[in-house]
Amino acid sequence: MKRKRFYNNKKRNQKWTEPEQGRKIEFADKYVEGGEADKFNPNRTSSKSYNAKSAKKNETRLKRFIIFVSCVLIISVGYTAMDVYVVRHAEPAQNAIEDVSNNEGTLSQMDMNFYARLTDGISLDASVMLSSVINEAQSNGFGSLAFEAKRADGTIGYDSKLASVETFNVESSFGAKPEQSIKQMLANDIMPIAVISCYKDNTLPVQAQGAAITKGKKLYTDEDGNTYLNPDSDFAYNYIKDIISELVTYGVNVFVLKDTALPEDISKDYNDGFKAISKKLYNDIDANIKFLNPVEVSVTKREPVKKQITKMKTDNKVTKNDVYVISSKISDKKLRSELVKNGVNSFIITK
Repeated sequence: MKRKRFYNNKKRNQKWTEPEQGRKIEFADKYVEGGEADKFNPNRTSSKSYNAKSAKKNETRLKRFIIFVSCVLIISVGYTAMDVYVVRHAEPAQNAIEDVSNNEGTLSQMDMNFYARLTDGISLDASVMLSSVINEAQSNGFGSLAFEAKRADGTIGYDSKLASVETFNVESSFGAKPEQSIKQMLANDIMPIAVISCYKDNTLPVQAQGAAITKGKKLYTDEDGNTYLNPDSDFAYNYIKDIISELVTYGVNVFVLKDTALPEDISKDYNDGFKAISKKLYNDIDANIKFLNPVEVSVTKREPVKKQITKMKTDNKVTKNDVYVISSKISDKKLRSELVKNGVNSFIITK
């Protein structure tokens, strides 16, 4: 007898399991691509760790932003402070320039305040040399540049077009482009000042003795061997006047007239002195100009600068027609600062 099977093939190949319900099996999510990681997996990326890193990145970004803003503020404040400093210390020169244009006909009566540095006429090249001189002056707080137009040895320090200058060939180490150079100074808020050595002259008297001071038939010489132009000579006067007039057409309004007083042993015989020549020049030159009389002093390193400046002011009283011309080996910036601190508001520093 054949045994009956426990299972039969009646329902073979038919599905007997439950239909798929699509129910989420949480423990299996770690095996699904992009699914939640196993919390026991050491390589898992936990939400807490991600949040910490994100916060740290945000904190780093914030710090960098704060540093960037701080740097911008520091630079801005620095430039603003520097601008204020330059404007403040250049103010006297700028005021003088404005007064030249806004107070026509009154410049000769004005008190002038300026901080000037002396340069030689050769720097009037309207190029690299002049740019260097202007930059150095501005960096040291000067709003004006004085240049030697007629030197004490009689030579002319700029390229003059005057017939007398060309005839006597008295130009030496001269600036080739004076007109363009003066315009460049004014464009950079630098007031140009021309220094004219009036009567002391070791060049012209040799060639034009009729314009020179003589002793008998010989040229007069002082104890240092210097010769002088005659203050009473029309030729000598017109020679000085023509130089000034030419520079006025180039844009110079302020002139320092030095060497206007003759040596004591001959001074009484001539109509010399700053007052005499400046008065005559004011009458004869139809321009808004200012003539200044130099008060020459020296400041050394041997004693405190403040003490020397106090003594300088005590011994040399200046008026609105005077200007201190100070020779010193002290640095320009330090000396200028000390002069301003001690109430000296108009000066030219030389070396």
